[in-house]
Amino acid sequence: MSRPYRYGAGVLLLAVTLGVLGTTYPRLLRAMAQWLDVGARPQQADYVMVLNGGEDSRPFAAAALFKAGLARHVLVAKTIISPNAADGIVPPYHELNRRVLLNRGIPATAITLLPGAAATTFDEARALASFLAERPHARVLVVTSDYHARRSRWIFARTLADRAGQIELVSAPSDDLPEDGWWQDDEGFVTVLSEYLKLAFYVVRYGHFRYWLAACIALVLVGRWVQRRESRSPAPAY
Repeated sequence: MSRPYRYGAGVLLLAVTLGVLGTTYPRLLRAMAQWLDVGARPQQADYVMVLNGGEDSRPFAAAALFKAGLARHVLVAKTIISPNAADGIVPPYHELNRRVLLNRGIPATAITLLPGAAATTFDEARALASFLAERPHARVLVVTSDYHARRSRWIFARTLADRAGQIELVSAPSDDLPEDGWWQDDEGFVTVLSEYLKLAFYVVRYGHFRYWLAACIALVLVGRWVQRRESRSPAPAY
C-alpha cells in the first residue's frame, strides 16, 4: 500500500470514527475540542505577540490585552510574501494583523514587526527566540486561536527551550470552532481533524510516540466511562 493511499485511508477512518462518535459520545467529542485549548489566564507581561492567521480574533484579543495594561508593546512576526501579496491583491498576513491593531487604537510606535519571513508557527517561534536573546528577563503573552493553543505551546516550548518560561499562551475564541457540535459543522470538523493530524505528525516526526499513545489510551478510558455512565442513567419518562 502506497504512503498517499495509507494517509488517505487513515483520514477516512478518522472521519468515520468521528461521525460514529458524534451520534454516541457527544461529551467525549466536546472534550476533544476542549483538550486543544491550553490557553492560560493572562498575567502582566512586557510584550504581547500575535501569531499570524485568525485575523478575525487574534489581533483583537491582543489589542484588548494591550488596552487592559497587561502589555506595553505588541509583536508580530513578518510573514512570507505570497504571489497575491506581491501583486498587491491582498496584504501579507502580518500587515493584516498590524492594520487591525492600528484600527483598535494601538499606536504604531507600540507595534514591532519581528524580522524574517515566517511561513509556519515554528518560524514565528524562532523569530521570538531571536528577539528574546537580548531580553532574558522579558515576559511575553503569545496570542493564538483556542484550537491552535496546544500545538503552539508545544512548538514554542521546543523552540525556546530554557526560555520557554518567559512566555504564556493566551487563547482567543474562534468562530470557526463551535463549542458544541463542532463535529456537525463542516469548518469545525476540518479544524479539529487537522489539529489532531498535525499533532500526530509531530509525534511521529519528533519521536514522542509514548505521549501520544498515553493520550489515546486515556481517550479510550474516558469513552468507556461516558458509555457506562450513560448506560446507568434512568430512561426518560414520557
